[in-house]
Amino acid sequence: MDTVSSMVELSGGNSQRNTVGYLARPEQSGRHPAVIVIHEIWGLVDHIKDIANRLAREGFVAFAVDLFDRKLVSSIEEGRQIRQALTEQRVFGDLDGAFSYVRALDYVRLDRIGSIGFCMGGGLSLQLACRNEELAAAVVFYGRNPSPIDLVKNIRCPVLGNYAGADKGITEADIDLLKQTLAKYGKEFDAKIYPGAPHAFFNDARETYRPDAAKDAWERTLRFFNTYLKK
Repeated sequence: MDTVSSMVELSGGNSQRNTVGYLARPEQSGRHPAVIVIHEIWGLVDHIKDIANRLAREGFVAFAVDLFDRKLVSSIEEGRQIRQALTEQRVFGDLDGAFSYVRALDYVRLDRIGSIGFCMGGGLSLQLACRNEELAAAVVFYGRNPSPIDLVKNIRCPVLGNYAGADKGITEADIDLLKQTLAKYGKEFDAKIYPGAPHAFFNDARETYRPDAAKDAWERTLRFFNTYLKK
């Protein structure tokens, strides 16, 4: 499917200047489902833009919001410092602004907006599902659980999780806790753990990339979004 893309600005969590984001969408006319793409600790890098482009080619309007205010990160430590300096009000101001921006587009289906996030963004995708009752679907790639975990009782949409079996930061115990808590509150959740895969196995710009796990996780993601956003 042919697509168009551009950088755009929106009113977000920064009171001093606009937040930016990368918008990719099908060129085909009509209304399309949409996905908010939430980046890793590296910021709004080309890999995240590529994910938005891939979603656009599948028929989704994809909006990758820049939570790091135009900063590209050269090390994990630098990314963590930037993240730690951001208040939750600022982060969710940007995410809520991104949702509102996408929802106002005349080529987006208003009731079919989902989210996907990776690493830091994976945790934020899940937190967004806890906060935004209009979110129609949420995908988590190796993201941390919300704290406290019982926040998941507020989720109103189905959730898909793709996790790394060799992840030292997000363990199978963490995933089991999430599954048990979501089950306790009657939430729809599908999780898969990829044995031996490291954290960030989906990022094809890093040495952690594992093509087989990434391919399977992407296929799961597309099936999930096709089911819940295109119906």
